[in-house]
Amino acid sequence: MKQRPCGRALAAAAILLALAGCVPERNWSPWTPWAWSPPPGQLTLSNYRFDRAAVQALVTSTPDCDTAEPAMLFELPFKGTRVIPAAPGTDICWRRALPGGPWTPWSRAFTAAGRAVASQL
Repeated sequence: MKQRPCGRALAAAAILLALAGCVPERNWSPWTPWAWSPPPGQLTLSNYRFDRAAVQALVTSTPDCDTAEPAMLFELPFKGTRVIPAAPGTDICWRRALPGGPWTPWSRAFTAAGRAVASQL
C-alpha cells in the first residue's frame, strides 16, 4: 500500500495545531519557559487618617520583615496613595512612624503570587 505525500503533511499540521493549543494566551513567544513564574505584584497604600504619615517599606522574600534591610522611606500626605511594585516571588512589608519616633509593628502584603493588594494606614 502506497501512502500519499500529503498525508504526512496533514498529520504534521495536526500535531503542530495540538501543540499550539498548549501555549498560554498571554505569551505567544516560542521561548516561553516550561516552569511557570508568577507575575509581579504590587501594594497600593493609602492614607485617609493622618495629616502626614512617615512610612517605611521594603520588598523582601524573607519570612521575617525584621531581618530584611529597609529599602525606602517616604511621607504619605492625607488622602495620598503610593503604589509599591514587587518583583515576582516577593512580598512587601510596611510600617508607619508613631508620634515621638517609634515605629508600628510590620504589616505584610502577600504579593509573592502576583497579587495586587490595597491597604490603608
